[in-house]
Amino acid sequence: MHKIRNLIFVLHLNIAKRYSDLFTFGTLKNKQMLRRIILFIFIFGLLFNQQIHAEYVLSENCKLAYEQLMDLKISSARETLQQEIKQNPENYYAYYLDHYVDAFDLMINTTEDRYLRFVDNYEKRREIMDDKDMDSPYYLAFEGEMQLYMGMFNIIMGDRFSGVRRAYGGYKKIYKNLDNYPDFQPSLKISSLLDIALSNLPPFILWAVGAFGISGDAEKGLQDLNTYFDETKNISGLNADAALFLILAYKLDKDPQKGYEAYSKIDSTILDYTLLDYFYANVAYRSGHNAHAEELMKKIDLDIIDIPFHPYHYMTGKILLRKLDPQAGYHLKKYLDMYHANDYRKEINYKLASFYLINGNKIKFELYKELTCEEGDKVTERNREAMYDCQLDYIPDPELVKAKLLLDGSYSDRFYKIIEKYPINQNTFLPYLLEYKLLLARYNLQSGKITESKALFEEVVDEGNDEDYYFAAEAAMYLGKIYEKQNKSLAIKYYDIAIDLYDSDYYEYIDYRSKKALKRLEN
Repeated sequence: MHKIRNLIFVLHLNIAKRYSDLFTFGTLKNKQMLRRIILFIFIFGLLFNQQIHAEYVLSENCKLAYEQLMDLKISSARETLQQEIKQNPENYYAYYLDHYVDAFDLMINTTEDRYLRFVDNYEKRREIMDDKDMDSPYYLAFEGEMQLYMGMFNIIMGDRFSGVRRAYGGYKKIYKNLDNYPDFQPSLKISSLLDIALSNLPPFILWAVGAFGISGDAEKGLQDLNTYFDETKNISGLNADAALFLILAYKLDKDPQKGYEAYSKIDSTILDYTLLDYFYANVAYRSGHNAHAEELMKKIDLDIIDIPFHPYHYMTGKILLRKLDPQAGYHLKKYLDMYHANDYRKEINYKLASFYLINGNKIKFELYKELTCEEGDKVTERNREAMYDCQLDYIPDPELVKAKLLLDGSYSDRFYKIIEKYPINQNTFLPYLLEYKLLLARYNLQSGKITESKALFEEVVDEGNDEDYYFAAEAAMYLGKIYEKQNKSLAIKYYDIAIDLYDSDYYEYIDYRSKKALKRLEN
């Protein structure tokens, strides 16, 4: 590349020498013509020189690689980037994007072999990129982001000291770059997601992060990410990546309904990729749009994906379980067999336990309940919630489990057919009674029967506030939500009750949503 620049420079000099005498002896007309020719050549040379010197170029190959990545055609994306590097070895955007593709591959399939290759490739790429075009705003942005991913995987794979140190270093570089270039969009993309992630860390991690003086602002992060998406929505490949970050942001902020609504407004051509279908299905599932989630998962063609994609079975199994589909067990088991990492293992073990419970197999229910306690870690929110479920001091009622699954999936008619036949009397076991009333109250709320739902939620709070179950805390949270539109002081009262009744072993969303609502009401 430098040789080409030198060649152009020499060419300029030769042209100047060759035609300089004509400026002296030629006619005025010739002189004017030659001035134009040389000026054209000079300007062309400057433009060409600038293009060569543009060390971070979102080339057509890079755009195509983004699209291939979003379709989980990992091998194709790598081939495209290698072609770009061969053609333009000083386009450092391609090296960054190659690292980005590796990060997705490792995130989907977290294995020791992939991790070691990721570490080796990271070091090779940084050796190429370090100290090159350091004046570019891309330099520190990409260095920080690459280092952040490296630190994240160090932590996941057990090297926590190095991982924390490296991730913190990456974090500082990203924000230093924003100090230098406040409006630089690639830095805003990753800093926005960090803002949201840091605002939503569980308490047992938050105190450790606080020791570094790091904090997040979820509201600002969401605003910046929406701005970033608007800035990139007409750039192929990059727009799909921006859409992915946007939906991840709403997931991290524990607001899947807003994520679902945001995605429904995006041009469908931007979302027409495997990875985006998957995450769209994820927020649809989390916000109760189970039928739509199932449609989105059916669009995914596993034959075009050139890596093992175990999340397909993870998501499909959960979606089918909510509609009580007998195929749910196959997909949940397939996920556990395919993927041996700790994240989400407790959750899926307990989902499988629930599947066997509602299908009358209590032996396998107990087996997978025990595996829930033994396997996986407690880092992810879903795993912590599964631990609460598997440590209950009673066996859940299969009919109530069915009813809850159907209600969570918005299969209201099927839910009501179960709940209206459920036997309730003065001798009903208290946890069953509390869950029955909570589920019926939620159904009434969804059906617009506000008075009936309030009465039932209040009964759950009164009857369950001394019990070591989540029912009363969740009922109080729903009462807070109802009263937000009716009586602000009562809303604050019930959100406070929800927080007081919440136990760290319960479902984390109760505490988080209540605190978020209180913050909103106080402003």
